[in-house]
Amino acid sequence: MLTNELFRHCTARLAGALAALALTAGLTAAPATAADPPPIYLGFGDSYAAGIGGGAYKAVPEWTPAPCVQTEEAYSAMLGGENLACSGATTADVSATVKAAAFNRTTAPYVANASVITVTVGGNDIDAGAAAVQCAASIATAACKAALVNSLAVKLPQLPGKIKAMVAVIKTYAPRARIVLTGYPRLFTANALMTEQQKTTVRTLNSAADLLNGTIALSALANRVKYVSVTNQFTNHGIGSASPWIVGPEPVCKLSYTCAPADRPLDVFHPTATGYAYGYVPALKGLVP
Repeated sequence: MLTNELFRHCTARLAGALAALALTAGLTAAPATAADPPPIYLGFGDSYAAGIGGGAYKAVPEWTPAPCVQTEEAYSAMLGGENLACSGATTADVSATVKAAAFNRTTAPYVANASVITVTVGGNDIDAGAAAVQCAASIATAACKAALVNSLAVKLPQLPGKIKAMVAVIKTYAPRARIVLTGYPRLFTANALMTEQQKTTVRTLNSAADLLNGTIALSALANRVKYVSVTNQFTNHGIGSASPWIVGPEPVCKLSYTCAPADRPLDVFHPTATGYAYGYVPALKGLVP
């Protein structure tokens, strides 16, 4: 049996050994590393990326190439990112905005270190809005037919090359970013109250949207970037549905209370705040930080 004196001696030696071991471990442990920087998400594109249709227009940063209109309801903002989109933007405009942001003292670090960049663009490159306006009432008019030919036969075939050039610019200035191109919703939903001519118009314009989305999807594949469709999210929520998520034209919009305010004429044929929140956000949620 250990005597008290021997017990104290052994305990002291054990304590000293443990202290030495702890000191040695502390000296040889790997140095602490700084925490990984938070992910950076930037949203570029046209009026669909800018949130038009979702609410009041807001002031935009001074460095943003003019003209530029945004709202607080952009899907990028809803997902915690920075809204750098502009209403009316084309693929060339997105390239110009990326360059402007890359050379702006405030935003340059965000572009260079971006984790994810989403882009909704292409509709303005093919004058899709003009075709929707001309054909919304009827596809039988000469103006509608001319608009569809211009959009789908003349300008749509040029879009892949324009997307390729835009993606190259983004990769140059944001080399760390995962690039995600999004599609557009079908604007219309056929209902039982429509005439056969109206249903034909709906099918034609929705098919035009599908052609645009298909072109963007193939371009994304060709350029090794991600494509995200929102078609399923907006199904049964187009103009003409019982619960539209698209701002409609007069007088159709009065039935669903989705008319554009007098001071926001750009809203027509764009998602409502609900459309952005329940259409675009769920489609992108797993892809952005």
